[in-house]
Amino acid sequence: MKINEFIKAAKIYFLSQRLRIIFAILWLLFVGLIITLGFSKDSYLLHVQNIPLPHPYPVELVVILVMAMLFHLSLLVTLDVYVHSRWKFLAMLVTSVLFLLYFGMMAMHAPPSLGGMIFWTFLSSLLFFVLCFWQACLFLLRRFFRRA
Repeated sequence: MKINEFIKAAKIYFLSQRLRIIFAILWLLFVGLIITLGFSKDSYLLHVQNIPLPHPYPVELVVILVMAMLFHLSLLVTLDVYVHSRWKFLAMLVTSVLFLLYFGMMAMHAPPSLGGMIFWTFLSSLLFFVLCFWQACLFLLRRFFRRA
């Protein structure tokens, strides 16, 4: 597939619904936030391990987090494209919660960039939870209050 065809397909996918555009913008903002939080001071290194400033930029951690965000996004887009049922948002919620549990286990002494990743997975899980709740309410309204 040529790069122009890929860009055209991605443009059509994201511009077809407003929620996808908002999600993509938030995703890009959090990728930038994770990269810039790598420059922040790490309180764990400073106060617990007594390593004086300046701290090195955590290149390995930031690359791992950005790759994890790319993997998370690719899983969500794959579910969005290939699942054509009302359970799609539940599958997306489970995927986001699994990422939240994995990265949330390291929250106690998390460096700032990992804190940004935890906040992103919490935000995406919350978004999919709201969408699942919305779909469940619509299902119940249609089920019990439809006109015969």
